[in-house]
Amino acid sequence: MAYEVGTVDGGERGPVGTGRDDLAEAVAPAREAVERCRELAERDPAAAHRRDLALALHDLADRLSATGDHEGALTPAREAARLFAGLAKEEMEVFQPDLARSVTSLADKTAAAGDRTSAVLLARQGLQLQRDLAKHRPAASLPGLAGMLDNLATHLAADGEPADALAHAEEAATLYGRLTGVDPEAFLPEYALVLDNVADHRAALGDLSGALTASRESVAIRRELAVARPAVHRQELAVSLAGLAAHLNRIGEPEEGLPVATEAVALLRELVPDAPVLRSPLARALGALSQSLAGTGSRKEALAAADEGVALWHRLVDEQSGAHGPGLALALRNLGRLRETNEDPEGAAATTREALTAYRDLAAENPRAFGDDLVQTLGELARALARTGDHASAVEAYEECVAEFAEAHPPTARRLGVERSVFLLDCPAPHPSEGVRELVAFLGRDTGTEPDDATDPVTVRARRALRAHGDPREVREVWAAEISGPEPDWLSLSAGTLELVGTWMFAPDWPTSRDLWSRHADALGSDEAATALDELALLDPATVQRHAALREFVLAHGVTAAYDPLILSEQLAAWVGCESWAESRAYLQDHPRLLQVQPTPDTPLSHVALLDVTRTEGMDAAYRLVEDRDALQAYVERALDTGDGNALMHAAAIEGQVFEDRLSSFAHAQVSMILSGAAHGIEPEELADLIPRATEEIRGRLLREIAGLSVRYADPHAELWLRMIKALSKAA
Repeated sequence: MAYEVGTVDGGERGPVGTGRDDLAEAVAPAREAVERCRELAERDPAAAHRRDLALALHDLADRLSATGDHEGALTPAREAARLFAGLAKEEMEVFQPDLARSVTSLADKTAAAGDRTSAVLLARQGLQLQRDLAKHRPAASLPGLAGMLDNLATHLAADGEPADALAHAEEAATLYGRLTGVDPEAFLPEYALVLDNVADHRAALGDLSGALTASRESVAIRRELAVARPAVHRQELAVSLAGLAAHLNRIGEPEEGLPVATEAVALLRELVPDAPVLRSPLARALGALSQSLAGTGSRKEALAAADEGVALWHRLVDEQSGAHGPGLALALRNLGRLRETNEDPEGAAATTREALTAYRDLAAENPRAFGDDLVQTLGELARALARTGDHASAVEAYEECVAEFAEAHPPTARRLGVERSVFLLDCPAPHPSEGVRELVAFLGRDTGTEPDDATDPVTVRARRALRAHGDPREVREVWAAEISGPEPDWLSLSAGTLELVGTWMFAPDWPTSRDLWSRHADALGSDEAATALDELALLDPATVQRHAALREFVLAHGVTAAYDPLILSEQLAAWVGCESWAESRAYLQDHPRLLQVQPTPDTPLSHVALLDVTRTEGMDAAYRLVEDRDALQAYVERALDTGDGNALMHAAAIEGQVFEDRLSSFAHAQVSMILSGAAHGIEPEELADLIPRATEEIRGRLLREIAGLSVRYADPHAELWLRMIKALSKAA
């Protein structure tokens, strides 16, 4: 059987052109195969027979999942994983690949059945098994590793962990990029798929530009593939086009997104009759088309496309609610917005209420993944109801949601409660006064976040709402009446100071940060700026801690003393990160103060060598060492002639990190230590492990060098020289 790694069960799976009835008919022979294999394994429990049973169970699980029977698929998937675990316990080297794939497949089935948190744990376990395989058998294991990384990323995103998801998807994309360079025909489709996923994860984190870049690259790859093999790759192209259109809409480019979405919808309409699996991509493409049409002013056409998409999502949910609930909820939410722009406030409120119902169900199951959508959709419903004059229903909707999550997920209830109070501030009297009292009471009694949390955006939201209230005197009076103690500093914090401190904190680099301080020294050095930092610490405590310390240092020692080390450290990192030696040299010429820097412990030794040689012999001589292997060898020979251990250590770093000559690097590093009087701990026998990766020419040269040194510097290290010679001669 073929394991499906890298794709989370989403409800509709199966060969293109396979209908659901055909899939159901395919279950019976899979069950028969399981029973035959089970009988054989019971008669003869040899490893080969148990493996056949496990594979048959996997096949059955996949077919059940493809029909939508996700709960039914779990039983054979679990049994298969247990069988492979037992086999791997007996012969790990033989069965670890099967075990890794089976655990990953079980993660997919678990997610499809609704347990996303357990799916993440299983996907992590499968990935760890595959990482271990990749260490020992990289050529055979890297494709599986890339697929499992992307698979885990998808599970993490579904469980409300977008940052962790992006990190794993990016790693998968890097691996697929390398694999594509070796075998483009085999891996380009997978690379395009993971790029689409990277784009979605970046978009979820707000990196819309990065999402667009990845999505464009995926579409470009799939266009080429579809030209070469249209029957195989047109459906993937259609899916990528729909994703690209959505990202173009998000970044504010609906004019460019419209033809892309139109092409995606047309292509998917053509393919869906023979490939029912593409119905959900068609529904998403219709949503993207509606957004593009709305963004270009075609509101009625946008509404028609959105209506069609919602109808399609409804049909999918009727068949498989667990898989398509999020798609329906988002489509309803967007349809509600479109009805509002088409001057249908009652219709907008009704549709958004339906979206809210969907998100309440999703958030009840997974508040971490859908809590934000719940809060935002409830806010949209409240505003839609307010526009119809029905403020009471809006408040009632908030109260229902707060009550629903009070026990199920208190952090969500806490957030919803604050949003209700903020909503009251914009309602007709006497609601604003009620909202002020509730926010003051919340801030006066609330203990903040749970013990494990580091940030508290809910408190920030409540504070900002009070500061922005149109009657600041009322806020102060209510605070004085309700809370014992003085009025807090944050209550009078100006929006301008808060914005300035935030801009300074998140400056793109240290020179920009220094310039901001220089232009606004009085404001950033004020007590109000310290209050603003305390406020921002509720959102990003680590960044605030660094900048609070920087602020104190600037006030005590001045701008130059505070910023110079930071700027030079940043420049050092940029120099180390240059992509070519020509770029590196140009950067060092433009930033000569780097020659005064004491490199950090994590600076590559090859770059430490460049700085040191530049100081002593000049930039031309230094860069010749990294660009010309013969020049480096001449440098080595001079160091050997003069017994210069420091120069030899620089050469060793460049040999290893630039020219990947590990044997020469290791040997010269040991020689350097001997010549420098730091021979303690040297193990010459370790050189023998590197000999198989080196040429005979390198080994012979090193033997000649060390033989000569053993004569010139025999005392007191004769034994070390002899051990090095034996290791290089493979005679140790």
